[in-house]
Amino acid sequence: MYIAIIAILLLCQHDISYAYTASTSIPPLLDVPVYSLSTLGTSSDNDDNDSTTTSNKSTMNILTYATPVSVKPYRMWSISLYKGTLSHENFTRDRRGILQLLCPEHASCKGKSGIEGELIRLLGGSSGKDVDKRLLCKEMGYEWENLPNEEDGNDIEWPKVLPSCIYYLKLELVGDMIDCGSHEVALCKVISMMSGEEITDASEELDSLSTRQLRKDSIISELGRVIPLDND
Repeated sequence: MYIAIIAILLLCQHDISYAYTASTSIPPLLDVPVYSLSTLGTSSDNDDNDSTTTSNKSTMNILTYATPVSVKPYRMWSISLYKGTLSHENFTRDRRGILQLLCPEHASCKGKSGIEGELIRLLGGSSGKDVDKRLLCKEMGYEWENLPNEEDGNDIEWPKVLPSCIYYLKLELVGDMIDCGSHEVALCKVISMMSGEEITDASEELDSLSTRQLRKDSIISELGRVIPLDND
């Protein structure tokens, strides 16, 4: 009897070991919070005298590679930006941006299509080089706005933010961007933090939008890419 039990245990151990060592090219599906990074860009316009004036213009994306990495002597966060995007270009140049923690409400936005997820598809599936995200967000009922004035220690302009976010983190790049292939990682100092107007209890900050929910609603794929609407 003891020999039979030992044999069964050995078989189980063999099966478990095989499961752990099986190779795969599919990354694990992670459930992480969904953020949007707001950055300042520049736009140039010609006036009647053919002279060029430059103004600051905010843009936003969808970002899921973000995490706190330190709390002392000051809070530090790490974010990862896809190369070649306007957000990456802006953040690399100006070295600052506002990280916004989204809530399920943002994924429910239907816009003109009448299909949930249009706001997420706009921010994460299109480029600010091609479309006016600010105007399209306004048409969906999410007009970008300024955060209340704060004492940040210096007189600099910050980008506008998306309303109804759970949390806003003003980030400033420390050191150089770290090249990681398709993305570059930025280690950032948290300049200030602010919760959304609708947040009245700290526990509500746990009710953020997640990648699990976006996959469930068929807004993003298992690879984390925005699923475009079928316009046929």
